[in-house]
Amino acid sequence: MTMAKWSQRGEEPDLKDLLNDPIVELVMARDNLKADDVLQVVEKARQHLDKKAA
Repeated sequence: MTMAKWSQRGEEPDLKDLLNDPIVELVMARDNLKADDVLQVVEKARQHLDKKAA
């Protein structure tokens, strides 16, 4: 049995690229979010995880 192409590991898109996708921008606008809002939450989460790992 061959693996489906979607199940193979590949390069992940950059978060900033995802946030600049037109469809993602429309969904964020519907939810009254901006890319900077999402990036701030991601950065806070990253800092929290770094503290827990230390």
